[in-house]
Amino acid sequence: MNYQDFVHPEDAAALEKLKAVPGFDKASRWLMDVGFERLYHGMLMAQHVRLSKKQLPKIYGLLPPVCAKFGIDEPEFFLEMNPMPNAYTFGDRLRFLVVTSGLLDMIESEDELRSILAHECGHIVCRHSFYNALINALLMVQGQVNILGKLLDPLVLALMYWARRSEFSADRASVVYWGSADTPINAMLRLAGGPTKLTKDIDVEEYARQAEEYEALTGNSAWDRFLQGYAVMSNSHPFNAVRISEMRKWEQSGQFQTLKKAMVDGKFSRFCPQCGRAVAQEDVFCGYCGAKLQEVLT
Repeated sequence: MNYQDFVHPEDAAALEKLKAVPGFDKASRWLMDVGFERLYHGMLMAQHVRLSKKQLPKIYGLLPPVCAKFGIDEPEFFLEMNPMPNAYTFGDRLRFLVVTSGLLDMIESEDELRSILAHECGHIVCRHSFYNALINALLMVQGQVNILGKLLDPLVLALMYWARRSEFSADRASVVYWGSADTPINAMLRLAGGPTKLTKDIDVEEYARQAEEYEALTGNSAWDRFLQGYAVMSNSHPFNAVRISEMRKWEQSGQFQTLKKAMVDGKFSRFCPQCGRAVAQEDVFCGYCGAKLQEVLT
């Protein structure tokens, strides 16, 4: 799958601004080449449990179908013994996907876990981890060198701004995987720390309206925009209500409906040979670049 099928425009715009910073791409590539990936790989191998067909196969078995749908190679899959519910990806040439024991304790169904894996695979499709390496490296420097750390603050905040937008794209990937926002929203409520006995009675429509009121609050007042920007500027993820609102908007968009048409038996089976975007079986021309499509023999 082409990441442009679901990338959030704010993600794309923020990343373009970062790439415009002189040396940004080279610094990110250098970090990977100098051994940042190998450093993390060694730490994962030493501290966590690598899942496979022989190691916790029931959990591992949820990942391959998700990767197949997105058309990516399987990352190495690790279980981290950590009571905090979390999942993350790292690496570009060496790719790793990690879930915590706290997440597995909190998740109530295999569908919710697959939704979280689809979110992480969305990060892989978009190559977010390539740039997240720079965030991790700068945060390490900040924590060890006080004076230099202060000088790095503007760049770190810019990277955090992009990281929050990148989550919107990964959330969209999870919606694409399921064909609706319902399961991803339930998984997000669980990942936020809410057990089923509480979250099963939450009115998602009402919760989404909170985000609409929040957006109205920040849209009508420059001072409120400043205050809320300050509240989130050091966070790597947007607020949950905002993420849920964004997923519901994406579910209702024409772009998402086009992707749904391109799915056959839950898979993307046809792509434009020119731009690589997913297209429906009945399409004669690509709706994105206009290229004439080859006929599919049935």
